[in-house]
Amino acid sequence: MDATTLRIARHVAAADFNRLPERAIHECRRRIIDSVACAAAAYREPFCSAIRTVAGRYGGTPAARIWGSGERTSIEMAAFANGTMLRYQDYSDTHLGRSNGHPSDMIGGLVALAESFDVSGKDLVTATIVAYEVYCSLCDSTSLATRALDQATCAAAGAAAGAARLLGLGEAQAGEAISLALSSSLQLYNVRTGDLSDWKSCAGPNGARNGIFAALLAREGVTGPTAVVEGKGGLRDIVGELDWKIGAGEMPLIVGTHLKFHPVCYHGQAAVDAALALRDKVPVEAIEATEVETYEAAFRAMGGDPTRWAPTNRETADHSLPYTIAVALLNGRLTSADYERERLGDPQTRRLMERIRVGCSAELTDAFPAHSRSRVTIRLKDGSTYSHLQHDPKGSAANPLADAELELKFLELYRAWSDGPAARRMLDMLWSVDRLASVSQLVDALCAAPGA
Repeated sequence: MDATTLRIARHVAAADFNRLPERAIHECRRRIIDSVACAAAAYREPFCSAIRTVAGRYGGTPAARIWGSGERTSIEMAAFANGTMLRYQDYSDTHLGRSNGHPSDMIGGLVALAESFDVSGKDLVTATIVAYEVYCSLCDSTSLATRALDQATCAAAGAAAGAARLLGLGEAQAGEAISLALSSSLQLYNVRTGDLSDWKSCAGPNGARNGIFAALLAREGVTGPTAVVEGKGGLRDIVGELDWKIGAGEMPLIVGTHLKFHPVCYHGQAAVDAALALRDKVPVEAIEATEVETYEAAFRAMGGDPTRWAPTNRETADHSLPYTIAVALLNGRLTSADYERERLGDPQTRRLMERIRVGCSAELTDAFPAHSRSRVTIRLKDGSTYSHLQHDPKGSAANPLADAELELKFLELYRAWSDGPAARRMLDMLWSVDRLASVSQLVDALCAAPGA
């Protein structure tokens, strides 16, 4: 086992709930609350229903359940189906580093494994914090996209680590789980480019599925390559510079991840905030031109391709600055319903999009990833201009959602399953997830949601 893999394996094996900072535990509860809300909101989407149909064709011993329906399937397919639901509406959390990604993609898989092996809420929280540490530290260590690798690679490594902790694997087997996951799960960045496909919502959950599978193999004694990071043909040979540090900060990295206030790619959060800040100051019908200045990663993801001015599906529209800014200016808010196919061709929206230009600012790029800033400037037909610079979007670690605001997001999204007392009971259970004797209790509640 190479030195990097060994360091990660030691961190995984040594993780102990009783030594975790209360702040990290609280932030983990918040990420699980956010993830359940996102999954509930997407449950009835036809695509999510199709993925549940596929997952329902599988079986496993022990089995895991699909949230909402309660249908039993294999652990890995529950990881995939539940993870896809919570990812589908692009409302889930984000980590920004040299690479960017959505670490909550792993939560569906970790819950499935925890349910199947009847472990406690404390173990789930510990494993989730471990998984985030591995995922986010890999994001911080190298720029995967410049080597054509996708963030889902981080989900495989992180989920393998979290699963190893849930299964109680020792240092050696935890290392094998990480080695098996990395050697088999390098995924292509092409999924984030051009016209975006259905796989955009599946890539991260699929990475998590692979990581869970790798840990289950390691549990049975299967070994992986001995130097998956540092050896010949290993990860370092592919990505070049790689300084993968684990557990190096004063606080677990989950604390620095970001929640979303709007259902849009994280790189669009600040720009939508800025557009909404200007909306009450400008009559939309008088807009002559709108300029969006943002940082390089946001420009590349949301404004650097012609497809962003002509989105034909949800996946491309929620990665389009012209579309999301136009909708925000017209409607005064941005919702998941704005990505329904029949709305994408709205003539008024398209006319406003034609007047939007997106540019990349060196100043804003230099501030990233510590700050994801965007500036929107609107020029009216009479020549007057209005501008707003959003320093940190609502929901970011620097401008966080308060617990009460997160609860409002939960109650709004969970309404797809239930509202009133039932939603409040679910929220109360999630706030005390680390006190559950068994994660099965949580899944019981998720599968008994009245509206699912």
